[in-house]
Amino acid sequence: MNAARPIIAALVFGLLAPVAVAAQGSVSSRDRFALFAACSPVPVEVFVTNTGGPADITTPAVEGMATSRLQAAGIDAPAGRPGASTLQLSVFVSAQRLSATAVVTVYVIRLRLLKLLYDRQSDPRMGEAGRGSADSPGAAPEWLNWAPTWETPQQGIGFYLGRDGGPVTSLVASMLDEFVREYARVNAEACP
Repeated sequence: MNAARPIIAALVFGLLAPVAVAAQGSVSSRDRFALFAACSPVPVEVFVTNTGGPADITTPAVEGMATSRLQAAGIDAPAGRPGASTLQLSVFVSAQRLSATAVVTVYVIRLRLLKLLYDRQSDPRMGEAGRGSADSPGAAPEWLNWAPTWETPQQGIGFYLGRDGGPVTSLVASMLDEFVREYARVNAEACP
C-alpha cells in the first residue's frame, strides 16, 4: 500500500501540472486576438448617464478613475490620440427613492476594448486584377472598422441607504483592474 502512494501522488501532480501552467497566464490565440496591442498605449473613452443616482458617479470622476488605473499600469494614452485600440467604459445609473432613507439603484456597466480591424470581405477591390498579397489593410483605410474584441459587462439592482455610489464605483474599479491584468498578461512579451 505504501508503494501506491508515490504513484498516486505522481498521477495527481501530472494531472494538475498543466492546469497550474495554464493558470499562470498562457496566452491563447483568442486572447491575442482580443487583447494584443504590442504593448501600445490605449486611450479610454468614458460615457456616464446618471439619472437620480449617487452624485459622485459623474463623467469626470469615472474618467479620472479609469485614467489613473491605466496610467498606473503604463498603458494609458491621451484621449483623442489615434491608435489601433480604444477602451470604452459606459456606466448607466438610475436611482429611485423608496422611502425617506431607502433608495433602489439600477446600474449597467460595460467595459470593452475596441480594435481597428480590416474587413477583407467588405473590400470591393478584392476582385480586381492585380491585387496581390503585398497589399495591406493600410492601403484601404476605408475598410478598417472598429470592433469589440474584449468585453466585461455588469448589471444589477442595489438597495442602498442614502445615495451611496460606493458599490457601483467599486465594481467599476474591479472591472478596470480585470482589464489591466488581462491586457498586461497578453502583452507581457511585447512590453519592455
